[in-house]
Amino acid sequence: KVFDEFLSKNWDEDVLNRYYRVSKPIYTTQLFIPNMDANEAPKAFGAEKTVKPSRWIIHYKGQVSAPNEGTYRFWGCADDAMALAVNGKTNLVACRGDMAVAMTQTTWKSTEKPGAQAADDPLIAGDWFEMKQGQIIDLDVVIGERPGGLFNAFLLIEKKGETYESDGHGHFVYPIFQVAAYDTPSDGDLNKQPKFATGFPPWKSYQ
Repeated sequence: KVFDEFLSKNWDEDVLNRYYRVSKPIYTTQLFIPNMDANEAPKAFGAEKTVKPSRWIIHYKGQVSAPNEGTYRFWGCADDAMALAVNGKTNLVACRGDMAVAMTQTTWKSTEKPGAQAADDPLIAGDWFEMKQGQIIDLDVVIGERPGGLFNAFLLIEKKGETYESDGHGHFVYPIFQVAAYDTPSDGDLNKQPKFATGFPPWKSYQ
């Protein structure tokens, strides 16, 4: 309900400010988290004594630019919650299926058929958006967990007109959205993580 309210009120942080916040910030260069124990999230923030491994939300914020101008869209999914905003406007909501159904206030829906399977759920396509050379955009991403147990989250990026390989099941394989180059390990187990393309340049992060 909180996640749904936050998105329906256009990412109004007053919704989240009603709740306890961990003061320790953590930065990341990508969101590609294969199935893991949700207990690790509070531990990562040094908050395992004050935050249960359930009903948590992590909000990442930054300013980024694309390596090349063009038209892009994100692909993502999470168990349980993921959403993304470009310049303050919801661009992607990619939650676990039963959570997405329960979110009655959030009006954003993908216009594309679901993509390749990524652990428990298929990848969801975001809205297309234009990027000029050197243009900087505000990017917000939230991920979260409801009951605890296993957690995963994946965020990839597609450029219109780019050539991508097929996964053999009617879906293209896209690169991980990164703001710094990182050789992400792949174990090839689709029950844990989706396939991803390599050799594509990362985006640039400004803060």
